Amino acid sequence: MSEELARTVLSLVPADDPCAYTREDVFATLVCTIEAHGGPVHYGAALNLRGPDAGTVWALWREGETARAAIEIPDCPAVRAEDDDACSEFAGHPGGHSWTLGDPPQPAEPFPLPRPLPL
Repeated sequence: MSEELARTVLSLVPADDPCAYTREDVFATLVCTIEAHGGPVHYGAALNLRGPDAGTVWALWREGETARAAIEIPDCPAVRAEDDDACSEFAGHPGGHSWTLGDPPQPAEPFPLPRPLPL
């Protein structure tokens, strides 16, 4: 995740939040876990907010582009009855709940990282 987007994610948290968040709380890698898409936008969890019913900050990006936007969305209220496992997607997400999904279907486009040149 770019530093600019990380700052955007952290800006969505109230400044007077007693559970102050830092850059280390923001996920370094964005992965779209939404099973079914109604369009070209992907969603990746960027920051899990603390507390009951706190929600999650999700980063958004279009197919083939890097993530540049973030939005706070309430968590999906679904819970699997047999083991009390909560869905880790957002409220109203398309497709299956997290416990029915395999590997995430769409990783975000990686940011190019500098590599040492071979000697």
